[in-house]
Amino acid sequence: MANISHFSPTLIRKAEHWVIGLIGATVFITLLVTVLAGRESFLQSISSLTGGALWWLIGLTTAESFIRFYRYHIAARTLGLKVPFWRLMYYYTVGYGLIPTPGKVGVAIRLWLLKQYHGLPYSRTTPLLIMDFITDALAMASLASFAMLLIDDTRLNTLGWVVGSGLAVGLVGIALAPHYMAGLVKLAYAMGGRRRQRTFARLLTLVRTTSQVLGARLLFITTALSFVSWALIGISIGIVMQSLGHGFFGATEGSLVIALSTMGGFLTMMPAGVGGAEVTMAGLFTMFGVPFAQAVLVTALVRFVVLWVPVLTGLALLPIALRNIPKTPPKRPRMPRKASFKAD
Repeated sequence: MANISHFSPTLIRKAEHWVIGLIGATVFITLLVTVLAGRESFLQSISSLTGGALWWLIGLTTAESFIRFYRYHIAARTLGLKVPFWRLMYYYTVGYGLIPTPGKVGVAIRLWLLKQYHGLPYSRTTPLLIMDFITDALAMASLASFAMLLIDDTRLNTLGWVVGSGLAVGLVGIALAPHYMAGLVKLAYAMGGRRRQRTFARLLTLVRTTSQVLGARLLFITTALSFVSWALIGISIGIVMQSLGHGFFGATEGSLVIALSTMGGFLTMMPAGVGGAEVTMAGLFTMFGVPFAQAVLVTALVRFVVLWVPVLTGLALLPIALRNIPKTPPKRPRMPRKASFKAD
């Protein structure tokens, strides 16, 4: 994860150049794979696509992006961050522009913008980053498990139960994590001779603030919203596949593809899963009996609409966000009383 305290316009511009270079490399590799897939087969697949299917993909992806932001807005409101709705959406969209960068600069820049424009310290906004990661992971695992249980395949059904069981254990761990983390911070403070009281008080405050977004009610709401948003992408993939003549390929298969490919991209540790997500998605399509040329086409189309369109939108807004940063830092808003080790 990028070190937020070292953020600067210079660093952000370097990240911007990285993203532009990555876009160019992605286009080149996609064209190369298209040639290998067979130019005639690829062009024939494109001609089979209907305009209605494309509009469904674009429309449902737009809805997915808004739902994911709304989840972010709910968490920010729970943390008491008094940032106007459209302002927060603006920062969230700008963050998309730098998502495909090493160190996940795009995720962290949202917190940096909240500090630059509103004076919000990282100790209050970092829980947003934690919520974003955890609810996405839970939603992906839930969606993959649910889809595997619905598909008529014994092996996938068994795997679905395994993933579901692991998900249940993970939920228990997340629910208990803030309590144990607070205990560990206090233990480290005591073992360190009760020095650096201010530093450990900040850590304890961060842990307790994070527990607000990981509470049972909010965790359920934000995870459910993330689940719905990714399921919409699965539905749109099913619509695209059916327009290509694959009547057997529906929303369930599409949901499994988007969940597993996104998780596969994450495991590669590449920025935004570039490379790993595409290979996994194309492989899953062929596993369901989709011809290679069509698998390549739909993979490129889905990744372009779901990933690269938001990235390009964020890149377009990024210079405006940097140019309008207040020259005089805003006053830091009044914060809740910090945790005290003396009281504990």
